[in-house]
Amino acid sequence: MSFFNSEKLQTAQKANLDLLQQISGKVFASVEQLSQLQFKALRDSTEEHFEGVRKLLAVRDPQGFAELQASFTQPSKQTERLAEFNRQVQALIVGTQSDIATLASSQVEAGTQQVHEFVETISKNAPAGSEPVVAAFKSGLANAGTVFESAQKAVKQASDVAQSGFDAATGAAEKAAPEPSAKASSGNK
Repeated sequence: MSFFNSEKLQTAQKANLDLLQQISGKVFASVEQLSQLQFKALRDSTEEHFEGVRKLLAVRDPQGFAELQASFTQPSKQTERLAEFNRQVQALIVGTQSDIATLASSQVEAGTQQVHEFVETISKNAPAGSEPVVAAFKSGLANAGTVFESAQKAVKQASDVAQSGFDAATGAAEKAAPEPSAKASSGNK
């Protein structure tokens, strides 16, 4: 009796190729979105700089120059824009990671099922006296599955901790940034 089933092997190879294509598609889509975010940030920053130069060229007196200078030193607008950019990038990373993890997890489950079927086939056709070896192999597979599940949970927890740390840092930066109206009013006094 043959333990090798070429149809199952071809099916597994096709599934792995499909998975690789799906992961590649997710990565390319994420890189495209990141590029769009960066391009938008660059375009907005460039427009802001040109607007600043236009305002500078329009200044006619020292009072106007002082007001313009005070408006350039207000970091809250820049901080808010940077925080929003970072939030969008973080959301993109988390979404991509989640999509890839979901795809990989389903493929690992299918592969695990195939390995269990193979082990069952071998154990049914194993010669007498090989039960301890088969039992050890099954135990090893169960342990590997447990390790994989633990690793998945650890990665998920690390991702959650990183996300909460990012959220806390963003919140602290937003609270630390002075309000534009408070800065402008204190500069005029």
